[in-house]
Amino acid sequence: MRHWSKGGILYPVQCGLMTTETLSATEVAALAGLDEGRVRKEVENGIFSRPSFTFGDLVYFFAVALLGVQLGVDDRKKLHDVIAVAMSKRQRPPRVEISPVLEVRLDRLASDAERRLGRFEAWKEKRVVTDEKVLGGEPTFPKSRLAVRHLGGMLLKGASKDEVLEDYPYLKEEDIEFAPVYTRAYPRMGRPRDPRPARPA
Repeated sequence: MRHWSKGGILYPVQCGLMTTETLSATEVAALAGLDEGRVRKEVENGIFSRPSFTFGDLVYFFAVALLGVQLGVDDRKKLHDVIAVAMSKRQRPPRVEISPVLEVRLDRLASDAERRLGRFEAWKEKRVVTDEKVLGGEPTFPKSRLAVRHLGGMLLKGASKDEVLEDYPYLKEEDIEFAPVYTRAYPRMGRPRDPRPARPA
């Protein structure tokens, strides 16, 4: 399990909280299910001062993704500020009021964000490996030549779970769930390439 400096994001491990580094725009977008451009737009609009985000910010983006209504910049800034203040308290309030007609279930929202982030971190440590001798160090699944981003790209382009498992029966349910998240969170840098993973013998 990785450890980072105090003041970063939080995620649950065995009912506790551990500190980690701040999240990037691509990580936040992938985890919250938002377009990366939407996340970066919040920086341009002055809601955030830079494109690095705390766990409280991730909770804000979960709220934005789940609201189902389009808020103006001023209303989004208010939403962010209210959530940020509540998340900074030692005892988080279960609900926060944004307006007389809008209330956020902070306890449920933060719990969902913690659970997703924690499961994603645990999956990366267990199921994503790198070896310079395999695909030039491209992240792959254990004991295979299947690149994580290759699988994520397949799923993002519409490949079905059944199709993927037929070709790669050694994959697990969480691989199907998180490979697209990984692909969006950590896009390949430089000139893209399309490795052809070999099936295990």
